[in-house]
Amino acid sequence: FRGYLPHNSFSTMATLNLNLNQLSPQGRWRRVLLFAMVPMVCAFTYYAYETAFFSNTFAPLQYPQASPIANHSLSMSDVIVQLYKPILHPIDAQNFTDEDGDLYQLPGPPRFTKSLGKRVLILDIDSRPLNGPGQIMNPEKLEWHHMRPLSAGMLSHYLFAQIHGYDYKFIRAPDYPDRWGTWVKVPMMKEALKTHDFIVFMDSDVMFHYPHLPLEWLLNYWNYTSETLVSMAIDPDEPQNYDNRGNRLVNTGFVIAQQSKRTQELYKAWGECPLETRYANCSKWKFDWAHEQAAFGNYIRYDFDRPDDIKVLPCVEANGAPEAEHRGGCKGVFVRHFWVDKQLPIKALSDSVMQYFVPRLHAQYHQEIASNVVNAKGFKLVGADVVEKTEEEKNQQEEEKNQKEVP
Repeated sequence: FRGYLPHNSFSTMATLNLNLNQLSPQGRWRRVLLFAMVPMVCAFTYYAYETAFFSNTFAPLQYPQASPIANHSLSMSDVIVQLYKPILHPIDAQNFTDEDGDLYQLPGPPRFTKSLGKRVLILDIDSRPLNGPGQIMNPEKLEWHHMRPLSAGMLSHYLFAQIHGYDYKFIRAPDYPDRWGTWVKVPMMKEALKTHDFIVFMDSDVMFHYPHLPLEWLLNYWNYTSETLVSMAIDPDEPQNYDNRGNRLVNTGFVIAQQSKRTQELYKAWGECPLETRYANCSKWKFDWAHEQAAFGNYIRYDFDRPDDIKVLPCVEANGAPEAEHRGGCKGVFVRHFWVDKQLPIKALSDSVMQYFVPRLHAQYHQEIASNVVNAKGFKLVGADVVEKTEEEKNQQEEEKNQKEVP
């Protein structure tokens, strides 16, 4: 019979057949399933979109795979240099502004315009073993909270040398059999001046307050000339700090010395002072306070008295600490000597690191702020869910924000 049906009868039959199939039990089940799945898919798509839209901001960033640090050539010296390099004060800068906003200007054109590097020796000297708990020569791990203050001071000297590329040495000196222990610094400084153009000796309770400030800038600021032998800071204006001629002593806890034949003569005269071959009554300072400092103040500085021989530094700039400011203003702007509270070098070491590390860390935080900070102010909290606000709600939020900003 197919051959006798009209041409359009085939489409009619197909439609009829489809309708009959849908009326069968199997057809009805498929239709119900289809109708049920449509809203389910819509709901799934909506909630999945909402979740992804917000939660994907918490997905971990894809950083390049880092190799273990042991596989790198990065040393602790490199870390120190890289930390301070961007903030080093220029050697030939005409001025420096301290943390209190006070301005310090060079007295004239700078003598030093480039780093002296290894021509400078930062020097620690001690005759004691210093190998007990928390001490610098103990090879065991040095715990921050159990460190001795003098260890902090010497670590700051080492840090300063590392930052600027200076040489550093700790000399374990032999003991004098007939003198107070601090006398050993004199012959040791004399020997160090045979190998370096400049030495900077510091007692272990003395520290540079601004480790990013180069020694060369300070030499320019203090007008350290080619004829200068040594420089030391004057002591506070107090009765015990005067010599036999009524002049204030200089403090030998911080000494900058420049290599020269005349400098060697000065140190020889100083070290031999207690022998009394040149200076009568100097032997009293073998054990009487202030030992080698008193010998220098009472005798040596009066023999080496050319205009540039001895550069006396202001107490306010190179002696004392803020805790001692009431004692003649000796607050140690550039160099601090913690003779008031000898526990403070630990805090000072912390400050000399953290005041430079924290700003760098904060800057790094802001460099990555677009990736690390999630702004959820465009969402609202509904029960335990985070739901995106409608455009109307966002506009209202913006209007309220603008109203609050209007004075």
